[in-house]
Amino acid sequence: MRAFYRFFSMFMLGFSPMLLAAPYKQVDNGWHGIIGSKVILRNEPYKGVDNKILPLPYLVMRRGNFFIDGLKIGYRIAEGTSGSFDLIITPRLEGFDADDSTILNGMGNRDFTVDAGIATVWKQGVFNFNLSVLSDITNKSKGSEVIASISHTYILTDKKLILTPDIGLKLQSENLINHYYGVNNAQAKPERPAYNGESTMNYTASLDLVYSLNKRSNLFMTVEYESFGDDVYDSPLVDKEQIISVILGYGWQF
Repeated sequence: MRAFYRFFSMFMLGFSPMLLAAPYKQVDNGWHGIIGSKVILRNEPYKGVDNKILPLPYLVMRRGNFFIDGLKIGYRIAEGTSGSFDLIITPRLEGFDADDSTILNGMGNRDFTVDAGIATVWKQGVFNFNLSVLSDITNKSKGSEVIASISHTYILTDKKLILTPDIGLKLQSENLINHYYGVNNAQAKPERPAYNGESTMNYTASLDLVYSLNKRSNLFMTVEYESFGDDVYDSPLVDKEQIISVILGYGWQF
């Protein structure tokens, strides 16, 4: 847990000059953005659990300083040429049902939670440095997560294709690890020994692709890769060292 807060403090100190310097910006009060649909194909880490297919609406909308960006709902506190600072709330779609596989029988369901916190972007040259700090507000996992990454956007083929690669680190707290991957003494079996993990660091990479069909219609795809730290992979519930998610969708701009 100490490593978690050291990591958080280090990045907040690094981003604080941008946050203090960014001016408040009020934009127009009409809704504008993109509406559509998407499907998430997710590789599950748990033993014996099939991959998930999740059809979801796709929204990227803003009105004044309020916004919706995919699964995130937020309020923009500050915005300037050097970056932005947001308050956000978002569901965490991880978890399992106890009947998803034999190894999970008797574990109890791990339903989705809702996280809230901050998200900030610091622009330095051609790169964006991204930081988010989130905590569970449903009191289910009582966990926290810090995600730090660097990204760069390429505009290709006469502005029809936009590529954004992103690489980063994801630090997850001990409470979050044990909610999703821990096994307490009452749940332990010979094939599922008791397990208590600690905070851990995962490594992430993603690629966003957006292709413009015309002025209002876009196709998009996101490929996300996550390599687990030891405290996830050592869990008796897990049989994968990494997972891959693919998101496909269509959006109409208004």
